[in-house]
Amino acid sequence: MINGIKKIYFTRFSKHSKFYRELHPLLGYFPGKPKLYVQAFMHNSLTKKTEELDSKHNNERLEYLGDAVLDLIIAELLFKKFPFQGEGFLTEMRSKSVSRKKLSEIAFNMGLHEHLMFDKSIRKNRTAVQGIAGNALEALVGAIYLDKGYQFSKRFVSKKIVGVHLDFDTLKDKVVNFKSVLNQFAQREKKELEFRVLNDAAEKNIKSYSIGVYLDNLEIAKARAKSKKEAEQLASEKSCEILDILSLQKD
Repeated sequence: MINGIKKIYFTRFSKHSKFYRELHPLLGYFPGKPKLYVQAFMHNSLTKKTEELDSKHNNERLEYLGDAVLDLIIAELLFKKFPFQGEGFLTEMRSKSVSRKKLSEIAFNMGLHEHLMFDKSIRKNRTAVQGIAGNALEALVGAIYLDKGYQFSKRFVSKKIVGVHLDFDTLKDKVVNFKSVLNQFAQREKKELEFRVLNDAAEKNIKSYSIGVYLDNLEIAKARAKSKKEAEQLASEKSCEILDILSLQKD
């Protein structure tokens, strides 16, 4: 009874009633805490130009939370789907699944970009809008987690994202040479790229390599793996994520 009354209010009389009605087909359910979902789609460019709103109303905090929740869900789903694969494979698969480029692609396929709220001056910048959409997807997962909890969030990701917009079987066969991408970026930006071994590979008992990526002597990222090649690839991928290089790559 109470839920029915809330649904009537939020879809008919609330100032965001149109937003809630449009959101229902996307989510497949009616939010218990609708304001969280409004916040999930609100970019900080809008709060900066709206005097009555402050930073706590944009989606950055939800994005932070959703990033962690999505990482955990994807890690769990991969762990169960590939029971005989090692840590390196699972780590690489998770990185591919939640990369900036992939999340932006998923967000657009889901139609999240149609619900975004951001400053109109950004609308013509497709790369920026794609990035905002990917961030909003993470923020949406954060909102779902706060509204419904972890198990519900996992069911949502499993039903609405994995298998629909994210195919693990296809993704595992997709080889992305992140080291090559990073090299191209360094050459284009005229920066010196260096991969440094952060542990002593000459030690007899060593079982893994830790590699650091440096641009003009500044450490960008580091990663550890059982082989030097794999560690360089993982460190390169992290660097591409941090530098937001992948969002600039064309499909």
